[in-house]
Amino acid sequence: MAVAQQCTTEGCVNTAAFSTRTKPTWCEPCLVAILSELGMDPMAPFPGKDSRWRTRCRDCSAECDYKLDYLLELRTRDEPSCRRCFWIQWATAHSNPTVVPKSVVGGRLTENDVEPIEELVDLPRADWPVITRCIRCGIQQAQRLGDIAWGCVCSRNGKSSSAPSPASKSRGAKNLFADSQNPALEWWDHDRNPASALATVAVRSNKEHHWKCPTCAHLFTATVSWMTGGPQCPECETKRRDEWDTEWQRLKQTPVAEIPELLAAWNDAGDPRTVMVAENMLRKFRCENGHPPRIVPYTFMHSGCQYCRSAQNGRVQRVMLADALPEMASQWHPILNGKLTPEKVVPGSKRMAHWLADCCGHEWEEPVRNRDKYQRLRCPQCRTILGSLGWMDPGLAAEWDPTNPSSPWHLRPHGQTAFTPRWICSVDPAHRWEATLTSRSSGSECPECKQVGKSRVELRHKDAAKEIFEVVKSGPVVRSEAFTTRKQWSIDILVEHKGLKVAVEYDGARWHRPAPKIKVDRRKSRDLLAAGYRVVRLREDDLPSLGIESSDYLELQVYSTAPKPDVTLARIQKWLTLAV
Repeated sequence: MAVAQQCTTEGCVNTAAFSTRTKPTWCEPCLVAILSELGMDPMAPFPGKDSRWRTRCRDCSAECDYKLDYLLELRTRDEPSCRRCFWIQWATAHSNPTVVPKSVVGGRLTENDVEPIEELVDLPRADWPVITRCIRCGIQQAQRLGDIAWGCVCSRNGKSSSAPSPASKSRGAKNLFADSQNPALEWWDHDRNPASALATVAVRSNKEHHWKCPTCAHLFTATVSWMTGGPQCPECETKRRDEWDTEWQRLKQTPVAEIPELLAAWNDAGDPRTVMVAENMLRKFRCENGHPPRIVPYTFMHSGCQYCRSAQNGRVQRVMLADALPEMASQWHPILNGKLTPEKVVPGSKRMAHWLADCCGHEWEEPVRNRDKYQRLRCPQCRTILGSLGWMDPGLAAEWDPTNPSSPWHLRPHGQTAFTPRWICSVDPAHRWEATLTSRSSGSECPECKQVGKSRVELRHKDAAKEIFEVVKSGPVVRSEAFTTRKQWSIDILVEHKGLKVAVEYDGARWHRPAPKIKVDRRKSRDLLAAGYRVVRLREDDLPSLGIESSDYLELQVYSTAPKPDVTLARIQKWLTLAV
């Protein structure tokens, strides 16, 4: 249980409005006093440190939402605290006095899903601020027309691949140095450091520990964070610098003519007998492939021709749009781009391309690299986004209640919403409930369907597994960076057999028959296979096959009215034995 903290204002004995580990904290009256210093008044009770607090400016009466950290930062600035006052001052000093009609202002607000708080008027300058409210999250802020086009903070869609961010560790778990496989582990001095230190120290720890150079056996101390960034021995580094200084002094007195590879590629008007290797002037060379680089002699000797390096890196590391961003590639216009295809263009290409939205048929032109920047829109007309719940997890998106203010194509699987989403069970549409995006994307299911827990048939298969295998777990939650649909999955029965991890999923006919559940089952199986699990699906009664082709995947038919757990688990054991 958290202990209440006292306000850090000198002489104040009130309880703080929020807790913190290292920074100051204040009670609500003191926070109101801080607002007063900034020339603002609160329009609502303090909502918490991480939420936005609505305030009113005493000078211009603008009502805007600010985070506490931002307000505290404003105390150190020599500028108006109110953002409308600030932008008016800025526009008066820097912007040309060009009037913007209110019709243009209104159109710009509508295009970007915000509404005006005050009556619209002609703006005296292009950079004059407008008080707006986001129609999705309700945030009010003072913005210039150019800033509005960037979208509200709730709609920002950071650059990412089609897979969710890795979630190999649970929230709040310590990133231990011992589990990091960092090269600095070889430098750890087990003799001088206690065993408890290695078992508990984090990768980014700033505490000093003892280290031993594996090259020269020099003993020294350094912080873990410094060593994990690239281990270095002070003794070896000093020796290396001394040797380099000696070598550099030699190269300063060594003409290009004495280095055969430099002399062979020399293509400059200067005399190679008088040009030193360590000089900083660009010289002309011609490499064996005919490239004419202009480069410092030492760099050419050490790194070679930059054109050859670029071509080699391109052949080895080039990743095309079709592989890097399949969702974008799926919107490639099939006709208007000629012979150019997603397999022939890189994600960062500046080439203008034609795109086709599958949601509404909208067609538009946009450079390839711009599609993965800014708001990362999937369709500019429908304002859907790339990496949305609808694309990432279509089975879960199928249970989205259409009466929600946004669609699953407008939100990311773990996105923040100003409302609690409503869901409709695909097994029994009469089951309706509310749950956050994060909880559902983390594996929570319909609360009414899950009230009964595991079926008797599934429990009998678990008991049969315990008779055969030594390690059997029921319902463990597993995480892996290989997962591409969800950050974690819950496995019905996890079995370990001779070093193999086997996920046994019991698919009841009633729960797993709907099309959305089939999509989830298929994606879950592929995620588990990608993470190195063997996967067994026990498909009840007449459930259709998931159609997964893999030597690590097995489907068995079971019958709810006449289950034979012992026979089924024996078949699994035989399959695993043949695999080993």
